[in-house]
Amino acid sequence: MTIQDRILVYLTEHPEGVDDDTIAAALGLRSRQQVNQRCRRLEEFDVVIRRVLNGKIRNFLNPDPRQVPPRVSAAADVAERPWCWEGNVQAAVVRYLSSVGYQIEFEANTALRQQGKDIIALAPSGDTLWVSAKGYPAGTVRTNPRTQARHWFSHALFDLILWHGEEQSKALALAFPEQTTYRNLAKRAAWFLASLGACIYWVDEDGNVAADNFDRAV
Repeated sequence: MTIQDRILVYLTEHPEGVDDDTIAAALGLRSRQQVNQRCRRLEEFDVVIRRVLNGKIRNFLNPDPRQVPPRVSAAADVAERPWCWEGNVQAAVVRYLSSVGYQIEFEANTALRQQGKDIIALAPSGDTLWVSAKGYPAGTVRTNPRTQARHWFSHALFDLILWHGEEQSKALALAFPEQTTYRNLAKRAAWFLASLGACIYWVDEDGNVAADNFDRAV
């Protein structure tokens, strides 16, 4: 269960409204900023109402939202996707990271094409991990899926370049479905991934995850 999910459950149990500090303490989170960011995001989707009460901003679960929470609205769409779809790859890596002790701080809503980091997770060591996940393209009448996959791979590498420039202390990783095209490209880019101390998570058709470590990420 992600931090966002835990916040929603907690607000369900507290209809009187709860401020960020109280939620952070109740859920054992490191800082109120983790709660603040997620509650503000939920407010954008009309799932949470943030209102000043007695001088503090409290979070209330909206009893009549105009939109369904992103994770729920995407569920039916995800069920129709192939195993190598980006959202399924991302979900498999989230499960894997959770199983080895990571705390999942953020998951992008792939079905809504949410931009930015696909997974943000906190390692048992305290390091923060940023993950760029890609699926495998179906291809089009004009585009061979292998050609499109090479473009997606390059986009993922560019994510790491930008993120490394943004914050060099963060651990970086890529996530791909088990496909020959991606495996071959990864071999050719191994020197670059090693220079960043990055990692690749490989997801197979059964949802199993294997990690190629290049120094830092697990």
